[in-house]
Amino acid sequence: MDAIARSVFLIENIKHKDKVDWLKRIIRSQIGVLSVTVNNSNMLMKVEYDSSAITPETMRMLIRSVGCDLLIDEEKIHERLKQKSRVKRDVISFVLATLLFGASFFTWNFEWGLIVVAATGFLFLLFLIILIKEQRRNF
Repeated sequence: MDAIARSVFLIENIKHKDKVDWLKRIIRSQIGVLSVTVNNSNMLMKVEYDSSAITPETMRMLIRSVGCDLLIDEEKIHERLKQKSRVKRDVISFVLATLLFGASFFTWNFEWGLIVVAATGFLFLLFLIILIKEQRRNF
């Protein structure tokens, strides 16, 4: 009796989004693979396969042979997706903090302008210190 399995993998080290269709064809062409879908926004690949004909390790070796990587451990996939969302959040926060600090210089001519520039500069430096510590802890 065939054992149909459904697994979700994370594609990594992919340089171009055009390569996704190629990776799908490579996996789909293997004996025992029934269907392959890839979510292009987060590079999650959902594979339905016959577990007696092909294993996730075999799929990983196929993807590695073309210069990409395939995370097959569910725990590592969740951690990597959390890390990606944290980096995106930190970049957006950094841009907003930079804009706020830059905008504070327009208050320079007011009597309280120096206080605003100093306060936003202090907050900006505090944010950078927190950001650097968090990024160092994650790597």
